[in-house]
Amino acid sequence: MSKQKRSPADRPDSSFAKVTPGGTARGATPPVAPGGRRQYATAKLSSAQTLVHYGLHFVFPVVLALVFFPLVWQTAYLVMLATMAIDLDHLLAKPIFDPLRCSIGYHPLHSFYAIPVYALLLLLPATQIVAVGLLFHLFTDTVDCLWNFSHCHECYLNSRIYALRNRVRKLLGREVIE
Repeated sequence: MSKQKRSPADRPDSSFAKVTPGGTARGATPPVAPGGRRQYATAKLSSAQTLVHYGLHFVFPVVLALVFFPLVWQTAYLVMLATMAIDLDHLLAKPIFDPLRCSIGYHPLHSFYAIPVYALLLLLPATQIVAVGLLFHLFTDTVDCLWNFSHCHECYLNSRIYALRNRVRKLLGREVIE
């Protein structure tokens, strides 16, 4: 008889939401504002996450430019900042901004199809700076997603990352835990 794995929500001391067969969460869901929108657990957590997120978007590319492109670091930094135009795809979403939505896999330019294209850009010397900027942008957004998932299990269950994880597990013949 195979051992069935327990999800974090099954533990008695768990702060994760339990998933019902219908796919909705119940139990320890994130706080909901009077208007029905999900919100952060605490203002401090939100502030720290915002600081890290925008620090990675605006400050850390200087480090990348200095390390990978030292002879043209100023140009490399500006090009990496310009790659933030990738976020224009947020204008296609409704609502345009949702602090608890994971952009990876959700927006077209943040899709699982776009990521390999950005990686291929690393192979062409003329597009390497752009590729580094785009891939680091997606890394930064992934960090933001993981931070959200750490305090909003419902956000994880509704993310495209979770759906992709389950598809990969199924392809590998592993048990999919719903």
